[in-house]
Amino acid sequence: MPHRASWRERLPGHGNIFTPHAGSMMIHVHRESGVAHRTVTLRSWQVRALRLLMSRWFFVALGAGAMSWSYLAIQAARVPRLKERVTLLELDARRLDTLQHALTQLQARYDQVRKMLTVAARGDEGAVRKLGSDSVSSTRKQP
Repeated sequence: MPHRASWRERLPGHGNIFTPHAGSMMIHVHRESGVAHRTVTLRSWQVRALRLLMSRWFFVALGAGAMSWSYLAIQAARVPRLKERVTLLELDARRLDTLQHALTQLQARYDQVRKMLTVAARGDEGAVRKLGSDSVSSTRKQP
């Protein structure tokens, strides 16, 4: 059994004000308690544009655009804080480099002093032995 069109489908332009083949659109505006009125005529291309603006896809695209622009705005707002953070990190890196250089110098000085004390200690041991043997021999000569 073939599909039978309803009476709304058989009447062109009935029920859907954005029907493209219906031609121009006349909008008549007047106040409830006044006699002033205004009539606006929209051409067929304006009706098509209005139909596009009132479609679901337009609202979906508008929402997606608003979300992407809000994301970009948030990211752009973060830039000054990120620049400040980078500046602080660079300052910390310079401080660490200075401390590393000072530590290297102190380590070299420490090694130098340690080497000097090690050499002096080895030399003192020989002197202590020599002094010890002299004192032992001097104590033996007295009796």
